[in-house]
Parts: sequence; C-alpha cells; structure tokens
Amino acid sequence: MSPLYVHIALTLALVESLGLGLLLLRLRGVPGLRLLVLFLFGVAAWILACELPTWFGPAAIPFGMALSALSPLTSAVYLHFVLVLCGVRQRSRWLALVYALGGLTSLLALWLPPGSYERWEGFEYFFLPTSMGWVVGWTWALLAMAGHAVLFWHWLVRRGPPRGQLVAMCLASGWGLMCMSAYGFASFGIDLYPFPLLLLPLYPVILVYGILRYELMIVNAWARRGLAWALTVGLGSAALIGLSALPLPFGEPRSGWSLWAVAVATLLASGLLLDPFRRLATRMVYPGSHLGEDEIGHWRRQLQQAESYEALAVVAAALLSARLRVEIAVTVEGQGQAGGEAPALLCHREQGRWQTAMRGWEAAPPGPRHVAQLFGTVLAERAQQLEQALGLALREREHQKQERLAELGALAATVAHDIRNPLNIINMAASMAAPELRSEILAQTGRISQLAADLLDYARSWQVDLRPLDLADYVRVLAAPYPAVTMGAGLDMPLPVQADPRRLQQVLLNLLDNARAAIEGIEGGRIGIEAQRTQAGALELAICDSGSGVPEEIRDSLFQPFVSRRPDGTGLGLAIVARIMQAHGGCVRLEPREGWRSCFVLSFPP
Repeated sequence: MSPLYVHIALTLALVESLGLGLLLLRLRGVPGLRLLVLFLFGVAAWILACELPTWFGPAAIPFGMALSALSPLTSAVYLHFVLVLCGVRQRSRWLALVYALGGLTSLLALWLPPGSYERWEGFEYFFLPTSMGWVVGWTWALLAMAGHAVLFWHWLVRRGPPRGQLVAMCLASGWGLMCMSAYGFASFGIDLYPFPLLLLPLYPVILVYGILRYELMIVNAWARRGLAWALTVGLGSAALIGLSALPLPFGEPRSGWSLWAVAVATLLASGLLLDPFRRLATRMVYPGSHLGEDEIGHWRRQLQQAESYEALAVVAAALLSARLRVEIAVTVEGQGQAGGEAPALLCHREQGRWQTAMRGWEAAPPGPRHVAQLFGTVLAERAQQLEQALGLALREREHQKQERLAELGALAATVAHDIRNPLNIINMAASMAAPELRSEILAQTGRISQLAADLLDYARSWQVDLRPLDLADYVRVLAAPYPAVTMGAGLDMPLPVQADPRRLQQVLLNLLDNARAAIEGIEGGRIGIEAQRTQAGALELAICDSGSGVPEEIRDSLFQPFVSRRPDGTGLGLAIVARIMQAHGGCVRLEPREGWRSCFVLSFPP
C-alpha cells in the first residue's frame, strides 16, 4: 500500500487534535479541562514530529526530534488529568515527582536524540527509536499505565466518574496505543505496512464521545459540533483514502507539498459530508434522544396552555417526566418543586434573558440529558412568551386601575365639594347644642371631612419630588414627640436616601400615629424603629409596636382601600402609605418580628 494513506491519516488526526483542543478552551465547569487541552496539544506535537520531515524535508528533522522528546510530558499531563477527573486528592510531592520524571526524560531526549528518520516500507522518513528513544517510550508507558491503574481502581470501587466513562477512557487510550503500535513494526524488524496508523483519525472521536460526553455534551453545544466535525473528518477520511489510490494528474504523491495538497483536498472533501455526519454524531452521542418536529410541537402546544409560572412548572414537569419515564422536577422563576435528589430543570431569568439550568443530571445517560437540554430550550422560550403576556396583562390592569382612580378622584372631588357646605351648617347648628352632643357631632363631622380629604389624596395623580436626605435624622425628628419610642442601632449612622420629604413625612406620621393608637391603654406599651441595608442594597425601615396586633382576617387586605385595624379609622391611611411608597419605587409590608405584635417595614430601592 502507498505511504500516502498514512500521511493523510496523520494529517487529519493532527487537525482534529488541534481543533478539538481549541474548541475545548471555550468550555467551562469540567474538572481538569485545561489538562485535557494540553494532552490534545501533546498528541498534535507527536504527530508533527512524525510528519514534519515528510512535509518540509531534512531541514525539519531537528524540529521533529525536539517535538518527539515531549511525549513523556504529554503522558504526565494525561496522568494528572485522570487524577483530577476521578477526584483523587493529589499530594504535591507525588505530582511533582510525576512531572519531574516526565520533564527529566524530555530534557535528556532533547540532549540525546531519541531516534532517527529512515527509509522503510516506501516511507522516505519513518521515525525509528534509538536507545534514548526506548527510554522515552518506557517512561511514556509507565506514566500511562499509572493513569490506567487509577481508572481501574475507581472502576472497581465505583467512585468518581460513571463506570461507563471510566471504561470509555480505557478504550480510548487503548485505541491510541493500538494506532501507535505501528511504529514498533520497524523497531522490531517486522516488515509489515503500518496499517494501525490509518485508524488514528478516529482517536479524537472516541476521546470526545467516550470520555467527555458525560461532562461537556450538556455544557455547550460547541462540543457536539466538534464531535460531528471530528466524526466527519475521521470516517470521511477512511473512504477518501481509498479514493486517493486512483491515478492523480500529477502522479502518486510521496513527499513534500504534493502530500500536503492531497491532505488539504481530503479535508475539504470531508467537509461536504458534515451535514449527514452531524445527524449521525447526534445519534451516537445521544442515543435515544431523537426528537421529531411533531414531539417538539406537542411540547410547545402543551406549554402554551400554562398561564402562570407555577402552572408552567407543573406542565413542564409532567411532559418531561412522561418523555423520560422518570420523575423530573421543574421550577420556573422559583415556582414549582425542585427538592430531593430527583433530576431538576431550573428555568430562570438572568441578564435579561430566560435560560434553563440542569441540576442532578451528572449520572444520567447522554440521551436523556440531551432530551432535557432541548426541552429546556423550549421551556425557556415559553417562559419568555409568558413573561411578555403577564407584563401586558399587568400593564392593562394598571391602566384600568388608573382609570378607576381617575373616576374615584372625580367622584371624591364632587363629594368633598358637595358635603362641605352641609358640614359647615351642621357645625354651626351644633354650637347651640348641649356640650356632650356638640362634641359628638363635631367628632363625626370631622371624621366625614377627613374621609373626603383622604379620598381626594388617594385618588390623586401621584408624583413625587425626590431629594437626597438622611433618613435616620429625619426619623429622629419626626418621632421625638411620640412617647415610648426606641431607636435601633441601625439609626445611629447616616442613612442617605432619595425621597420626597413631604410625602415621606405623611408616611411616617401615619405609621407612628397608628402605632401610638395601638399601644394606648396598654401598660408598658412600646414603639420601636429600626433600619438596615439588605444584601441587594435596599434600605429597610421598620416601625413596630407592642399593641394588640393586626387581626388575622385583614392581614392580606390591609393595604387596600377602606380596610383599617382601628375602629375610628377611615381605612385609607395605609392604602395611601402603599401608594406613596410605590411612587418612590419601594413598598411597604407587614411582617412578623420577634418581640413585637405588629411591624410595618418600608423598603426603599438602592
């Protein structure tokens, strides 16, 4: 057979190793990934050592010798990668010994040539080891066997990576060893064509498929593309090597640039097979993961029926569990169930877009993982649509609310205008009544007047004039007239905030008045005020009291209009507080705190 076939196979394997190494540099989150990249580059260096003299003639022999001397270091990197992948606790001195052995052998090989390039079986330059070359080979083999021993031990005790991955690593290494055994033919005087080298382009395919499918195929789609490309080059080259035996216009190439031209032509021809091999690669890497357009369309139709994040999580969990025949947990923006050890999809919004993360899938076969990844893409797409729909519905509700408030404001203005004169007449008439009756009349008319004023205030079009102020100092001044007020340590330092001073005064006085009313008649009644910064940078001010508390039946509707915990209240004070805080970009809430019966928390945005 012609040496051309071996040269093409080595060139293809070189391009694959370099391409996959550069590809893997894009990925994150895999133990020992950089070590694997260095190992692939080491394989590429060994191939270059074999091919440089063939491409560029005798002038390239020193460079080839130097590259061949690096093989012990490549084997040391492989052992290090195995240790990291298997989770072995590495002792620095042992790891240093491994690299010292590989590095010292490489240095000796740079000083004493590890081989020579000779004519053999039609090859013009075929690498044959010297005595130093055998030392390099045995060092390389010793480190490789140590790596395989680690793999075998973890396979026995079932620790670290999945068993299938450990077996695949041994098979991949065995395949590479079988291919490289062809160089032993000439060394041992066996006159046999080095046919194992023709299988070398499949080595990167086995490496990616067997070793990395559990780690990388789900992390980044680039890894699957890389496998498809490697499969195309590897299997495509096997067919094209046979075609290259046909008569060529410039004759049968044996050396120099003619070999390089044939190799490049072979790569370009292999590229034409990329699309069918991409489909084949998907089926190989993800067995059982084939999805038709009908099934994906069914997913989309079912997910479209969900009208909330919680419902979307429930529907998604049912669909994926039915497809994979195992219970899968799904959450969408925190809604849904994702506890326990069951595999889970976590769909959330991050940096302006929806994405789905996978948790607990480390031991799952590649097929189900790939199905889950595709399903996660469809789920994120639906979550994006649902967010837009919910946002539109929220804007519509807000628009309707503003229209109702405008109508309420017009009604309140009419009512306030129409009742002022009757109230004045009633107050004037009450001046002639008995003192007890006059006091009751004035109290009730005052309440009606306050209700009209609150209605006007609640229904008005809200705008706030934000100014920088020190919230701590502002609170101390307003709380000074109130009895039994305790200031927390959080108010001992300046608390800068952007707020409308007049509206903020209205909020604080409303809450302080409510707290004072709540502790009236209670011996030892207290009011407490505390402030703190949250991790997100928001400023929270809590106004608490030790009064009778808020009845359970009105807790959920406390900030709605006409809901009050005070018998004589209008029911609009807390609703106005909520609107003022909303206008500031913050909120108010009622929350339980130890030592207090009720506690209102004002939250200001960072």
